[in-house]
Amino acid sequence: MKIEIEIPDDVMPKLAKDIMDNYPEASSGNCLQCVRYDYKNGIFVFIDTETDTEYTVTTKDIARVLPKFIEGIIFKKWKFCGLTFDNVLQFDAGDYDGYSIDGVVQLAIFDDIIYG
Repeated sequence: MKIEIEIPDDVMPKLAKDIMDNYPEASSGNCLQCVRYDYKNGIFVFIDTETDTEYTVTTKDIARVLPKFIEGIIFKKWKFCGLTFDNVLQFDAGDYDGYSIDGVVQLAIFDDIIYG
């Protein structure tokens, strides 16, 4: 089965900004914890608590990997509570909880979701 979806160019940057505007505080307890952030410029610094490595992620990085994340949800590569085909295609930041945003951040850093 092949599904093709055309997404307007402005959707992913807006969704990336919206989900990251609420994420830094919610990252507490995850392996990737946001330790510094600059909302105005869309820059977020994470510490990987497993390796003590620092990573910088921007909202542009998040916008770049969101299509891959959405595709993974649609094709059930990853499962996140509350995220389904129906609501990931609504592009509503309110549907993304801390765990799902952590998955998106992992994609931006590692190009995969490596932490459960």
